Amino acid sequence: MASKTIYREDYRRLVERLRGYREELGLSQTELARQLGWPQQKLSTIEAGARRLDVIEFFQLTSALGLSPARAMKLVLPSVKASA
Repeated sequence: MASKTIYREDYRRLVERLRGYREELGLSQTELARQLGWPQQKLSTIEAGARRLDVIEFFQLTSALGLSPARAMKLVLPSVKASA
């Protein structure tokens, strides 16, 4: 049986990179969560690895961090070339 993606090392690295982007922007979890319309606890549990991002949340979060959809996809699949 395959393990859930939330427990995979590549997912953990993704979440760490997203937290790093947030911190580089000087945003607290509370500020970013407010911008997203999320409870702060939701962002906290995602960053702690206790809750998995779904695809819609992923793009909402990366957009709020100033990442284009193509750049966001590179976080997940670095070897994929972006198309127009």
